[in-house]
Amino acid sequence: MPYDRQTAGKGGHSDFVRNPDVQAFLAECDYMRAPSDDEGNAMAATFSKAPGGSPLQLPDYVVASDASKSDTPINDKQPSTQIGFIKVSHVLIEMAKYADLIDPKTRFVDPFKAADLHRNASPVTYTLPGSNIRFQNAKTVKDGFRRAVFKQLSSDKASGGASRLILTDTLLTLNDGAINLDKCSSCGETSDFSFDSGTLMHVCTACNEPVFLTDWLRLHEDISDFGNNTSAMTRMMNAVEHLLIAGLIHQVFKANPRALSKMAFVMDGPLAIFGQPAKLHSRIMSLFQAINLRLRELRLEPLLVVGLQKTGEVMDHANLLNKFLPNGVIRLLDDDYRNKYIKGNDSPASNFGNETYYGQDFLFKTERGRIFNFAVPYPFASKGRAAEQKAFATAKADIGNYGSLIERACDLVRHFELDLYESAIVPVALAHRHASISIVPGGKVLDIITKTGLAP
Repeated sequence: MPYDRQTAGKGGHSDFVRNPDVQAFLAECDYMRAPSDDEGNAMAATFSKAPGGSPLQLPDYVVASDASKSDTPINDKQPSTQIGFIKVSHVLIEMAKYADLIDPKTRFVDPFKAADLHRNASPVTYTLPGSNIRFQNAKTVKDGFRRAVFKQLSSDKASGGASRLILTDTLLTLNDGAINLDKCSSCGETSDFSFDSGTLMHVCTACNEPVFLTDWLRLHEDISDFGNNTSAMTRMMNAVEHLLIAGLIHQVFKANPRALSKMAFVMDGPLAIFGQPAKLHSRIMSLFQAINLRLRELRLEPLLVVGLQKTGEVMDHANLLNKFLPNGVIRLLDDDYRNKYIKGNDSPASNFGNETYYGQDFLFKTERGRIFNFAVPYPFASKGRAAEQKAFATAKADIGNYGSLIERACDLVRHFELDLYESAIVPVALAHRHASISIVPGGKVLDIITKTGLAP
């Protein structure tokens, strides 16, 4: 590690260039390569014509979600002591108003109507202790982080009105109203901690530390008293974004299930939850299927949730394959295709994403030549037991199980595809604009807030 303001030598790379071991090492590495013409054409042949409605099957409302985070030092002299900021933005687009953005006389976008669209953004913010911060005089950084997570998730994040947006409520809903822990999250002592709507916290008799319902997410397990805790913030951001969408969908479902068939929910990223809170994915999957069963009883279209990935190994593969694909084609990414052409895995798992994913990936090249990686939820309540992983992998690859979801997702992407960014659609671009924390001025403002709020 260099000293502050110390620059690196200009010839530091030469040791690697001259070292034959480096070249030998690189020669032994295998990685995703651009396909040959024969390989590309063979892969392209497995794509089929993308379904589409005539006219397009579009919802009346679209809710888009995006999240971002920033880890900010409390001052310049203590760069390793940080506060974490998380921001999740939801943007509501009313399709009738969106269609009215362009003035029919001039063919230009009306700036006043566009500004009104931006006013439908609803950001939710979370502030958490990061590296070397003990929140509420907790014994350790980890215990302080647990306290902060509970405080943030048990507070009402609704922006007024009669509705509530409390994520501990959502957690209980996803777990059928009860959550159980079998050990203290602070000292590890074995015990039985049961939580419900009336009991969100217990006190451990062994260490006298509080144990919270939100400890079930296990976000604190990635916290170190001395190291960098940015990965815990990332896991928190990932879990919160999916919890907020699940909570919003459940609220609409309780109020008016018929409204859900006229809505679409778009998330930036895969329909998956990674790391310690990954078990949350199966609860969300179960909730969505229960909602769909009710919608089916009402003879309505199933819930449309779309996860859209802009980067990652699937998009890397898509960009390499793009020149071989005609416009207007789609492919469900079954495990065999993923393992052969994307992962390069000789010993694949029985079901890709078994512990993390609750949605199926698709590659879609629109009629205008843009390529997208989107996902829709698995149309099942669960993945079954461990012995049934292979059977689930086969069932999720059957395109007939998704009903109208694929056609509606394709129509949504077609309608909103955007020239401004690569593989972008308007709702996600709007959500990102309101969720992103810019380096300047946003990041600078957070620096000032942190340093002022923690000033001695």
